[in-house]
This record gives sequence, structure tokens and C-alpha cells, in this order.
Amino acid sequence: MNGMGIRAIGRVLGASPAGVLKWIRKEHATLQQKLAQAAPVDTGEADVIEMDEIYTYVQKNGSER
Repeated sequence: MNGMGIRAIGRVLGASPAGVLKWIRKEHATLQQKLAQAAPVDTGEADVIEMDEIYTYVQKNGSER
């Protein structure tokens, strides 16, 4: 339910918001447990690179001639 709120998910699934939240928390705990047990795999390459559109400029010191 990408981008949907708890109430909207509940409406789509026919469940209460509390039930949806309980399901999300249960799945989160299960996933955390699986990740903790999994052996890390190092391929030497980045899986995800995240960039934004912020550009900065550092002005040079005014004492240079």
C-alpha cells in the first residue's frame, strides 16, 4: 500500500486502523528478527545510492590574489 495512510489501508482491506497497525508492527518485528539472523553479504558494490539536488559552493578566502 505504497504511500497510503493507516486508515486508507484499513478501508481497502476492510480492517480497522488498529488492526492494520498491529499487522504492520508484527511484520516489522518478524523482518527485524530475520535480518538479525541473516549473514551479511558483502558484494563490494553499493546496492542503493541516494542523491539529492542540493548543491553547495564554498567561497574562496578573500585574501588570495
